Amino acid sequence: MTTISFSILLSIISIGIASADDNNRFPKVSGSISFELQNDFAFASDDTAEEFNNLFTTIEPQLKLSLTDKVSINSGLVFEQVQAPATDGDNQTFAGHGAYVEVLTLDFQDETTHLSVGKMHVNFGKAWDIAPGIFGTDLAAEYEMAENLGLLAAYSQDFGSVGRHTLSTQSFMLDTSGLAESAFARRKKTRESAGGPGNTGDFSSFAISVDGGEFQFAPGLHYHAAFVHNANDTAGAKDEQRIALGGSYDFSLPGEIGVTPMIEYVKFNDADGTTDQDRDYLTLALGVSYQAWNAAISGTFKENEMQSGAETREELLQMSAGYAFSSGIGLDVAYKRTRNAGIDTNVFGTLLTYGYEF
Repeated sequence: MTTISFSILLSIISIGIASADDNNRFPKVSGSISFELQNDFAFASDDTAEEFNNLFTTIEPQLKLSLTDKVSINSGLVFEQVQAPATDGDNQTFAGHGAYVEVLTLDFQDETTHLSVGKMHVNFGKAWDIAPGIFGTDLAAEYEMAENLGLLAAYSQDFGSVGRHTLSTQSFMLDTSGLAESAFARRKKTRESAGGPGNTGDFSSFAISVDGGEFQFAPGLHYHAAFVHNANDTAGAKDEQRIALGGSYDFSLPGEIGVTPMIEYVKFNDADGTTDQDRDYLTLALGVSYQAWNAAISGTFKENEMQSGAETREELLQMSAGYAFSSGIGLDVAYKRTRNAGIDTNVFGTLLTYGYEF
């Protein structure tokens, strides 16, 4: 990490230590761990190589070491399937699982200010994380901007009846360091020499985002807007630009029925560094809950416009339902249909979840 980064890190520590309350007990550790066991059965496809069964798990420990009431070290680890099957169409049972560091940051945070340095997500888009249903995030996950080495500064302000809003700025580069390696099974690691958007070895990429909610006239309304400049120093390549606009609204119907519609639009200009290559995503979703039950329907639609003017389309539609037991275990089932290059694939999914906080 650069000398500037170390200076910022030391500044954050000194600010936090100076503001610590002597009555608090520090350092202290807190966190959570989530467990997922998922089975995807692709039972019908126009391409028989897409018909197979995949049983896999995802375990995500998140740890927070609070050094003071405002300064903390945060880590997010992931154990998941990191390798594709050796042959298309092969059934898999807990195959190709590896562990890696997804987040590792030093943070200063109070009521209005958040400063962070380390390995982090870029705050771009929400559907890849919050779209409901087992498969609701699958296609939107293509624009998740994880595992970047970055600097973040965010400021939040409560404006009373017109809500609370947060302005965030980030400078970042794709992580190609040793933190990008995986244990147990080796995943494909991007090298700095490979180039591409954000893979510059310096902080020449940046993001600006605004998030808000808690409006008096619509307490359940939340919005997100973001712009990303993805620098690209590959010879002959263009810098990629991305925008994201989206929102969700939580409200209740009579009979303890909770409803959450959401929408998100994402656009890439000069996608992957190619001049005049554009990409669009649109995600629409509706989640419904009743006591311990939940149900969701969602769709994500993707369109690529090539430099030549040719267009390709891809879509994912899914329906799901689930139940949360008093033990903390959740059971969900879902059906999805994907269409890519005119090939339809139908998948039935089952998901068991459990979370623990400490």
